[in-house]
Amino acid sequence: MKNVVPLIIAIVLGAAAVFAVSRMIRPGGADAEREYIDVVAAARDITPKDDEIKDSWLMKRTVERSSMPAKAIPWSRMNMVVRQKTLRTIAKGDYILSSDISGVDIRLSGLLAEGEWAVPVTFADPALVKFLQPGDEIAVMGAYSMKEEKAKIDMSEKADVKEKQAMSVIFPCVRILDIGKGDGVRRGEEGLGTVIVSLNPQQAMTLVAAQREMELFPALRRANDASVRRRRDVGLVGDGTFEHMKTGLNLVTISDAGAAEK
Repeated sequence: MKNVVPLIIAIVLGAAAVFAVSRMIRPGGADAEREYIDVVAAARDITPKDDEIKDSWLMKRTVERSSMPAKAIPWSRMNMVVRQKTLRTIAKGDYILSSDISGVDIRLSGLLAEGEWAVPVTFADPALVKFLQPGDEIAVMGAYSMKEEKAKIDMSEKADVKEKQAMSVIFPCVRILDIGKGDGVRRGEEGLGTVIVSLNPQQAMTLVAAQREMELFPALRRANDASVRRRRDVGLVGDGTFEHMKTGLNLVTISDAGAAEK
């Protein structure tokens, strides 16, 4: 029996080692599904008092596209920054944004990944939109009506139609490209509930059509949150949801006086 226990432990450790090695040699490893991009960062502290930026002051920084700041400058356009002046102090290692450099402007199309389209979405309640920033990830929820027909016994008569309200997730994770007029700045109440998001072509068409059929609401997600990436992970809220909430609850009654008697 004493010899069996070490043997079992050795087998378990060996299996774990094989699994770990297979993960390491798998093409792309854990990063295979992630998309990365090289952007411009500061190789030294840069201030507005400095002379024109030199190429030796710049460095390449690799980041996930999903977490890339909306105004980050792709490394392929690094030459646009050289011989320019910064409008703010940039610490070593920090991103250099297009809004930091005098005379540099990044088009919205430059923020899109290959195969993505940018579309505007207007939300029914702008309360959360006030706190959203370019680069944030949100879930898009839709509130809509569902019509249910109930046939009568007499098939010659028109069926009764009952309208039910429902809410579900349209897109569980959408990246915000910009807010306002292309610079991330809101101006008064104009367009307060509208943001620009990136989606693939089929999703973009669906979102545009959804705005004609339902009221949309945003939910802010934690950055790079890998959970709840499918619509069915959330479910549907409908009339049955609130009926179920009543199950097992006692009815609260109010006295005629409207207040507790002393």
